[in-house]
Amino acid sequence: MAGLFALSINPQKYKGNFLKDLFWGTFYQQHFSEEYSGLATCSQGKIKTPKPKKGLFRAAFTKALEGLEGTEGIGYCGPTEEPFSQDSRLGKFSICFSGNLINHSELLERLKNLGHTFEREDDIEIIAKLLVQGKKIVDGIKKMEKEIQGSYSLLILTPEGIYASRSPDAHWPLVLGQKDGVVVAASESGGFSNLGFKLIRDLEPGEIILMKNGRFEIEDKIISERIQFCSFVWVYSAFPSGIFEGILTSLVRKRLGAALARRDIVNGFIPDIVTPIPDSGRMHALGYFEEFCRQINEGKIDRIPFYDELLLKYPYAGRSFTRRTEEARDLEADVKMLTNEGDYRNKEVAVVDDSIVRGTQIRKKLVPKLRRLRMRGIHLRIANPEILSHCPWGKTLQKGEALAVQMPSKEERIKFLGVETLEYNTVEDLLKAIGLPAEKLCLDCSLKSNL
Repeated sequence: MAGLFALSINPQKYKGNFLKDLFWGTFYQQHFSEEYSGLATCSQGKIKTPKPKKGLFRAAFTKALEGLEGTEGIGYCGPTEEPFSQDSRLGKFSICFSGNLINHSELLERLKNLGHTFEREDDIEIIAKLLVQGKKIVDGIKKMEKEIQGSYSLLILTPEGIYASRSPDAHWPLVLGQKDGVVVAASESGGFSNLGFKLIRDLEPGEIILMKNGRFEIEDKIISERIQFCSFVWVYSAFPSGIFEGILTSLVRKRLGAALARRDIVNGFIPDIVTPIPDSGRMHALGYFEEFCRQINEGKIDRIPFYDELLLKYPYAGRSFTRRTEEARDLEADVKMLTNEGDYRNKEVAVVDDSIVRGTQIRKKLVPKLRRLRMRGIHLRIANPEILSHCPWGKTLQKGEALAVQMPSKEERIKFLGVETLEYNTVEDLLKAIGLPAEKLCLDCSLKSNL
């Protein structure tokens, strides 16, 4: 998943700094991906798209903003080099997206057979080619939607403004915010408060809007009967302060942690210590701990665990989950986690995280580090239900990689990971924590066998 940000200002009403808001608005999408970052701006109908840069956005663009003044702009933090600039019969535009084209190979072959030439052959270049089949941009988005299989959030910077669109299934998020003289669209709202933006609403499924002169107008809407918000956005992908469909991410994570604690209490297990795998497991672990506190206050149990952070994330290390190769994931997992060298001898420790995907980082890196603290038992508590499939809507997990597919037996997984016990939430726990009906959520990774 990529992080997107779009900004449109009304020069007569706007009292801020265009580049500052564009820069920091994009920066607050960084947690979605660390591989590439980019910006594009439009000033008096002229679009500028500097070459996207590899690595973290802030480091890459702090000294690379010259010439990017304007009234509209888009920013990107994601796995490929975007925004992508295109000069076509519809004019010049710059484009970036979050998502995945499942039928990438078929589309590429068909477009080549029609005479199109490609430099990159990736999803964003295919999308750009499909867009110019329309009479105008909105028509192009609608024609593109008919041909692709997959989900997306899309930003298109043109001389007439920024077109923002969300796929009809609404799998990937896109939210709208505003302050005086400004309107923004972003993959999430987590950084809005620091920039003075107020969250307005989510872009609706299939909605296409035009952002111009500090306002937005609805241009069209592609109707779909199948709405599938990605449940993993609440569990892991988003920053804890993000709000989607009116639901606060940190609250969902605490509810998932509480569900794990209730199951342990029913089963008679109270650990000595509860600790998160940072940063992904922190809110889940807080919810787990808070449930013990609630139940002791109600007189239902007679003791509670201590909350401690046995693992400390080194803040200058990168994210491991989003890395493309196993070697890169293992390296980041190793360097980012340091142990808190306290006295944990003979302690039973509940280690809480968002999910287990492949399990290799836990087995190779985390468990050995925890064992060096001489605790008696490691008890993994996982907020997301068992992952049974790769995600066809994203790019991170490939077919056959999920641990629960390779080892259907939980006992096998316990032995493989080198822990004493392992418990997951159920799909029913996840639905209750989010508070949306199953038919509105994508639960494919937890309901389907490996695709």
